[in-house]
Amino acid sequence: MTRLLLVLMLALIASPALAHPPPLGIGGFFGGVLHPLFVSAHLLALLGLGLLIGQAAQGSRPAALATIVALTAGLLVMTLGFVPMLMGEALLLLAVATGALVALGRPLPEPAACAFGAVTGLAIALDSPPEVVSVREANLMLIGTGFGATLLLIVVVEAASRLQRPWLRIGARILGSWIAASAILVLALRFAR
Repeated sequence: MTRLLLVLMLALIASPALAHPPPLGIGGFFGGVLHPLFVSAHLLALLGLGLLIGQAAQGSRPAALATIVALTAGLLVMTLGFVPMLMGEALLLLAVATGALVALGRPLPEPAACAFGAVTGLAIALDSPPEVVSVREANLMLIGTGFGATLLLIVVVEAASRLQRPWLRIGARILGSWIAASAILVLALRFAR
């Protein structure tokens, strides 16, 4: 009888096992805001895209807007419970591409930058399924993820667009190559399993 009581007590105090828990154990809106900073694929993709958009003369506002619109649309799809496979790998491939383009140091034409932005925004949203128990907390995390990703993108685009001196542009190109290399390493680790 005491064993049964002990098992029941342990079952009642156990928390759900989550494969992708909220960052730092912070749930809700603020956990969502931190999500793009703590998921390597999201961070690398947003940094690469932000640098790429910022390389354009005065930053490409339409490309940033395309990213934000696609991110919002993807997050709305996520509220329906749609979770596609391999979005993390797609984000890493986008990070490789944007990082390599930043390293080249040549701004993309506006339509190409908008396409990269839209695909990246959609992939970030579709790779952000909150693994929480309540629907309310999941929706708050999705809203927070939208805010966090948007804020990070805007900060990187604005910072990159202010790099006017040649040595600062070289530094941005080096950072782009590091982003591409890091994404390749993370992809290699994922496929090695």
